[in-house]
Amino acid sequence: MMLIDTVKLEKMALAKRVGQFLVAEQVKEERVTVENVARVLAQDVSAQVREVLAYELRKCTVLAPDLAEKIARDVETVSGAFLSETHVFSEKEWLRLIPGLKEPSLVTLARRTDLSDAIQVQLATVGQEPTVTSLVRNDSLELAEKACDKIVDRFSDNRRMMDHLGGRADLPLRVVERIISSVSDHCREMLVEHYAVDSGVASKVTEDSKIEVLWAQIKTAGPSQIHAFATDLRNDRRLNYLLVIEIAGRGCYQFMESALALEAGLPVGRIREILTLDDPAAFVRLMQMANVSKTMAPRFLQLAKRYYGNKSVPLTPEPAVA
Repeated sequence: MMLIDTVKLEKMALAKRVGQFLVAEQVKEERVTVENVARVLAQDVSAQVREVLAYELRKCTVLAPDLAEKIARDVETVSGAFLSETHVFSEKEWLRLIPGLKEPSLVTLARRTDLSDAIQVQLATVGQEPTVTSLVRNDSLELAEKACDKIVDRFSDNRRMMDHLGGRADLPLRVVERIISSVSDHCREMLVEHYAVDSGVASKVTEDSKIEVLWAQIKTAGPSQIHAFATDLRNDRRLNYLLVIEIAGRGCYQFMESALALEAGLPVGRIREILTLDDPAAFVRLMQMANVSKTMAPRFLQLAKRYYGNKSVPLTPEPAVA
């Protein structure tokens, strides 16, 4: 038969009343007396008693600093609700408090919507990967540039973290340029499209993506071999339009034909006809069928004008579309 801990239940009820009392405005003398009771409850052996007290005190606008800090430094099950909502700490107090908090509490703090730039930097400095990931994925606040720099300084070799950072829509361009060689190919394309990264940076990215190795293989290959290279890259999910534009820009227009054919599901011969730009509407449809973004499409248009505008592209045997 289960025994009911009446003492604990009474303490929990008391903690609720004490918390509700302190949330309301009270005369100083009464408040001091009740805060002393709260201090005793904040040290109770039962986490459930402390949890009830912390939950009620989360709405306080004024709270004795030692009591607030005691709750904030408690285990996460007790401090979580308090840390996620309390406004009793100044920025200076948060900066002093944060280095002493455990990781689960830092994660809770990193999810708040009102973090100042200085607090963001502090979290990015002392938090481990779970805390920093929570901060980076917190779309409810604008991530401070100094916090971004600290995250890149600490986690530039962490591909997952860099992809989380690259997924944000509010990054300074300088930060984008710092991380663009550290993210996945998919994230890199999104960064280039969203932030309109200039060609100099895009060139650096393609170099970082081992383009020289691919170019060494492809520059002397025939059309069928080039198509096979493009097919293998697509099957491995490593074919991206930054790579296509760079290779085509070096003179291998057949790689562009094959890539567009594979992505649009059209024969290479038809791609070549469209790239002559005799039918501008067909070119627009091709860009749509191949899922070429509005940012990337002008680059393909430039290449089409360069190689096909004067009809000087030689007719070569058409490889089969895989």
